[in-house]
Amino acid sequence: MTQYWFVSTKYRRNTKLVLLTFICAFVVILLGAYTRLTNAGLSCPDWPHCYGFLTAPYTQAQLQTAINHYPLSPIDIKKAWTEMTHRYAAGTEGILILILSGSILFAKKAKDGKSIMMSLILIALLSVQVLLGMLTVTALLKPIIVLSHLFIGLSILSLLWWMYLDRHLSPHAITKTTSASLIPWLWLALIIIFVQILLGGWVSTHYAGLACIDFPYCNGEWLPKLAWNNINTDLITIHMLHRLGAMVTGIYLSVLAFALFTYPSFRAIATFILALIALQITLGILNIVWLRPVWLALIHQAVAILLLLTAITILVKAYLGSRDNPYDLRIT
Repeated sequence: MTQYWFVSTKYRRNTKLVLLTFICAFVVILLGAYTRLTNAGLSCPDWPHCYGFLTAPYTQAQLQTAINHYPLSPIDIKKAWTEMTHRYAAGTEGILILILSGSILFAKKAKDGKSIMMSLILIALLSVQVLLGMLTVTALLKPIIVLSHLFIGLSILSLLWWMYLDRHLSPHAITKTTSASLIPWLWLALIIIFVQILLGGWVSTHYAGLACIDFPYCNGEWLPKLAWNNINTDLITIHMLHRLGAMVTGIYLSVLAFALFTYPSFRAIATFILALIALQITLGILNIVWLRPVWLALIHQAVAILLLLTAITILVKAYLGSRDNPYDLRIT
């Protein structure tokens, strides 16, 4: 029996573990965003401890010890617990990834190169993520390191979602109605969304979300003067780059969604994409005019991730439904 490279029915027994790990990774990303938005990123000056403790210091003795050892780091117990909660969740995610990868790598039956490759990539990404997690503290939230941390986190989340679809969808349950010519455009959509989320992360790491406090203007100007040579430091340029990216992303995804309406199997998900785009644009505008409340910024990021996951879902379904897929790598 011929099986598709990206959906092998032999590897569906870990579906629940993959889903649990994916949910944990999703929560970790949002907790990381909350930590940044509440300025709690350096509330623990050391790593992996917090003022030398496994929890945020809270007793009088612990607080005094923390003051003695870190006299230049004022203690904010609430923010310290925010930072440690993020670390606990990230640690749980790491353990789940190791369990998941181990269950695949050390299985006696039903192994192929694809599953081994995915597991090894997960472990490699996790190793880099742990290193970046440490560097975000030791390098004092250097923007490029924080952004890299987000990039790896999104990569792990995306791979876990692909793995879940890999085990959840059946190639025999999807009618062969799409053309392989659609697949490159879906990859482009995935890349555009990924880049736009990273641009949002670049805004967040520089605290440039309120560099422009009105919309559609930017501090009274339609298009302020942009300092492209200072893209790492000029807050208005960083903010406007994200706005321009949002415009490109919205236009491209809208055109793609309308194109997907020509395929009956994609009409529902195309409608969902258009709804997410409308919601995300609304949230982006409200974040500016309402001066970026934390809860609204979190929803804005969550919807962006939903767009990313939707793009991955469409891509996998397009592979499964392709009549003439040139990328179809098969396992016999």
